Amino acid sequence: MSTKLPFKRAIAAIGGSAGMALTSLVLALCLMQQASVEAYGLFAFLLITQALANGFSNAMLGSPLLIALSELEGSDNDDAKAKVHSFMLANVLLCLVFAVIQASIVYSFTKAPWLSSIYAFSAFITTLRWFGRSYCNNSHQHSKVVISDACYSALSLVGACALFFTQNVSLESFGILTAAAALLATPLLGSRYLKPQFTSAFRAGFKGFREGWNKQGKHALVGVLTTEGTLNSHSYMVTFFFGPAAFAPIAAAGLLFRPVMVVLTSLAQIERPRLRQLLSKGFVAEAKISLVRYRAVNAVFWFLNCIIAAIVLLFFIDLYWKDSQSVHALLWAALLFALIRGSRSLSSTYSVFLQAADQFKALSLVTVKTSLLTIPLVFISLQLFEPSFSLIGILMGELVAFSLLVRLYRGVK
Repeated sequence: MSTKLPFKRAIAAIGGSAGMALTSLVLALCLMQQASVEAYGLFAFLLITQALANGFSNAMLGSPLLIALSELEGSDNDDAKAKVHSFMLANVLLCLVFAVIQASIVYSFTKAPWLSSIYAFSAFITTLRWFGRSYCNNSHQHSKVVISDACYSALSLVGACALFFTQNVSLESFGILTAAAALLATPLLGSRYLKPQFTSAFRAGFKGFREGWNKQGKHALVGVLTTEGTLNSHSYMVTFFFGPAAFAPIAAAGLLFRPVMVVLTSLAQIERPRLRQLLSKGFVAEAKISLVRYRAVNAVFWFLNCIIAAIVLLFFIDLYWKDSQSVHALLWAALLFALIRGSRSLSSTYSVFLQAADQFKALSLVTVKTSLLTIPLVFISLQLFEPSFSLIGILMGELVAFSLLVRLYRGVK
């Protein structure tokens, strides 16, 4: 098996990721121009919680699903099929849980039941589609993911432009837009996923999911929760302590580096099954060679993202951010985010390698240790400095996590 990341597959995946990143950027820019700072801050926070839902899906379902699908390859075993369908049933419940969470967040800040219901549906269908993407990537149906992502991006971009030029940008209209785009893009993942998701899954029970949960899922979930603490604890603390308006400039700075984060996520979904195949066949040296190439690709995209962010902040800051009172907060946050994303672009490759090597428990311990450092540092920073400097705690946690992951990686023989 080739140790190289397939060029066409990588470009296709990155193209889909870039489209999704562009969509988020355009939606945010529209809200920045026509809505209040508070509205943008709340929308940005909802994107953070939706990303958390995606992380839960990857950990509880996607990671153990990869193992289950590898068992199903080359066989027509009913037990193996039932295990896969069990993850689909669990997916429905996860979608419902995050629908309630998103609705609760929206209602707590707006007291608007209709708006809350819109974002509840958006969370449900977006989380459902994310699991479908993971299923297709893990079963080597990458082209369907690219098509679905392209549809989602195109619909969102066209809709956002229409709303912007008709002066109808609002939290409500954007909630409806993102929900509709996800709803229409989901069927493009294909019947191989959709048919069992809405039929066989409801007859599968939770036995297969419980097995995957005990072996991989619970360790991966601990990793997601502690990683969220390491990566996004500032988002929750700033929003709940100071409100969406205080979080808005930090979110705007983070948005500049969203393209590289989406690329990292998309490439991870492709590289994980490839590395898994190499390691399962005992080709450890070949897998490590592949990792070097994978890491270089990540670093290149981080560097390009930094250049684009610098151009925006140096020459187009007035167009990008209208609130002159918080420009300094935006600039400091952007600098810290550049360093944070640089560390993440390298450390994520080691994390993907260790996941493919079935080192979920060790990975969860890494994130537990780093979150125990990061969360207190973020809290202390908020007591001493303005909200944007809470990112210092995030950066320190990232650097510690990077060193621990490298040590684990070197232990894989």
